[in-house]
Amino acid sequence: MSMTVLEFLSAVALALIAGGGLGVAVVNGINERKMHKLKREDDKEDKAALETEKRVKAVEEKVDALIDANKYILYDRIRYLGQKYISSGVIDIDDRRILNGMHTSYHDGLGGNGDLDKLMEAVNDLPLKTR
Repeated sequence: MSMTVLEFLSAVALALIAGGGLGVAVVNGINERKMHKLKREDDKEDKAALETEKRVKAVEEKVDALIDANKYILYDRIRYLGQKYISSGVIDIDDRRILNGMHTSYHDGLGGNGDLDKLMEAVNDLPLKTR
């Protein structure tokens, strides 16, 4: 923060009244007090920013863990259902649509690695179950 005009004029007047050395000492004292106050405020802001940064990092780590968990759950579910449909030799249109949606979420949304692509090709090649 900068010194207000009134504070500056008061400091100048005091310096003139008190004489050279004493006046300068008073003005320097006022400036040092203001600088100390500014430093304390900056330290508080730095501490708050550091705490916020720590909380954001912790949340990011939890989100990453949830993404990994969802990848494993989807991987397992797609693999299980795909093998079930392949062994039965047919698939219902709705089941195929849902399984493809799960695979898209796993592969594109969560960054799956493509291990299920061959399985999904086999599932999509299955004849559709008639009602």
